[in-house]
Parts: sequence; C-alpha cells; structure tokens
Amino acid sequence: MANHRVSGHLVPDAVSGHVALEIANTRAGWGGPSPREYLVSYDALAVWAGDVGLLSTYETRRIRALGSASPRVAQRVLDEVLALRESWYAVATSPWGERPFPRADLDVVGAAAARAVAESRLVPRADSRVLPDGGDLSSAGLRLPANRVALAAYDVLASGDVAHVGRCAGHGCGWLFFDPTHRRHWCIMAICGNRAKARAFAERRRSERRGAERRGAERLGLP
Repeated sequence: MANHRVSGHLVPDAVSGHVALEIANTRAGWGGPSPREYLVSYDALAVWAGDVGLLSTYETRRIRALGSASPRVAQRVLDEVLALRESWYAVATSPWGERPFPRADLDVVGAAAARAVAESRLVPRADSRVLPDGGDLSSAGLRLPANRVALAAYDVLASGDVAHVGRCAGHGCGWLFFDPTHRRHWCIMAICGNRAKARAFAERRRSERRGAERRGAERLGLP
C-alpha cells in the first residue's frame, strides 16, 4: 500500500478522492487474514486526521498533547473510531455489492454523527452549504477527530455519493475510493493494478507450462 511518514507515524496516502473514505483506508487488507493497521494509537489517529485535513495544524498539535496527558480517555476514543470505521466500511460497500444497508452499522454511524452534531457549530461553506463542524477543542476535546470522521461519513450518505464508492480489487487491499464513472478498479493503478497484472501473467505462464507438460506426457504415453 502507498504510505508516507508524518511526525513519526506511517500514514496511508490519500487516494480516495473523498475525505470520508480515507478513514476506511487506514486499514489495508480488508477481509483478509493479515490486515495492516495504521491507527495503532490515538496519536497516530490525530496525526492522520491532520494529514487528511480533518484537523488544522494547531488542532493536531493541541490534541496530540491532550491525548498524551489523558491516555485512557484517548484509548476509548480510538476504540470508538475503530468501531465506527468498521461500520462505515460495511455501509459504504453495501451499494458496491448491491446489498441493502446493514441496519446495525447504519445505527453506529448515525449515533456517532448525532453526537458530533450535538458538539458542533454550524459553519457556512464555500459551496453555500451550512454544515456542522464537529466542535472544537473546548467542546469536543479528544473526540474532535472522531466527530469529524462521523460527519464526513454522514455527508456522503446524505448526498447520495455512497452510490459512487468503489472498492479496490487488489489482492490484500480493499481500499475505498470515490468513483462517479464506475470504471475504476484500483486504488492506485501503479501499485494494485500492476500487481494484479503481474499475478495474472504469472498464472498464465504456469497454466501454459502445465499444459505443455501434460501434452508432452501424452505424446510419450505417460500417465
């Protein structure tokens, strides 16, 4: 998977085209036996949130300090974010699989969004929408990144953009991306796409070799 290092933490590259989908991409290998986890601590969560623009530079710095001072609370918030990520992934990939939205997971996303709204102010945006901001350091505290993740996910649901969420077909990936054309197959063509092509080529070569060996054995009358 594509990643880079920020403030001592390895964070995934932003490839989804929508900030709400980046939270899903903090895990690689969805559905596989050995997923890769990027949100290994609350501090990693704060750094990631700053990197994708959910937190300002000042908010990131302050919330990292708050998390270090209150590790038990920070861990609880991290656990909530990981549970939200799990439910959000299930919801976001339901249209992709032409399945109904899972009710229990929708309720998890809804509860997180409701709490975020309760701690928010309404803020005018450049596109003339007025949206809740997830609060600030005084109203939300350590929950600030969780609130903004929840509101971003809710925005995708409310806008109907969830119908345009794609899932990478790469082996051991499962990253999500925004795909209005419904023609995209890979999170990053140069990585997952090329790996898939290499595996397909290797499999064709193996099949051809097995076929040649079988034909040779038949000519020699071997079993």
